[in-house]
Amino acid sequence: MKKYVVDASVIIKWVLGDEREHDHEKAMSLLDMWCEGYVDISAPALWRYEVGNFLGRSINEYASEKMDILSDLNIKEVELTDGIFKLCFTWMKDYSVTFYDASYLAAAFEIDGILITADEKLANKMKKIKRILLLRDFQSI
Repeated sequence: MKKYVVDASVIIKWVLGDEREHDHEKAMSLLDMWCEGYVDISAPALWRYEVGNFLGRSINEYASEKMDILSDLNIKEVELTDGIFKLCFTWMKDYSVTFYDASYLAAAFEIDGILITADEKLANKMKKIKRILLLRDFQSI
């Protein structure tokens, strides 16, 4: 079974309509594959803070409802270990990324999986590290 880490840019697409988000169909296909047991999905716990911040700023009147839906998915959370911290600090220095963004990719290393993101800037900065896949390039079965 393939293991994926998803970042906030993918998770948000699960609760926003396709009129607001590019690659909504790809995100929904990934979610369907996970719900049907074809893939494994994880994320570092900070996804809740990033997604909550976005929802509260963008669709405040529906933020709580959308967050409840996402919480009910029970996304498997990857603990931020010492190894993850060290990778994050290295990548921050080497690739000029935030600790938050680096932690998603480090979580993929921790579970021996692939990070799926819709964040093209992040993917371009970190393309030398082979465990990152743009959502638009995701292929469902």
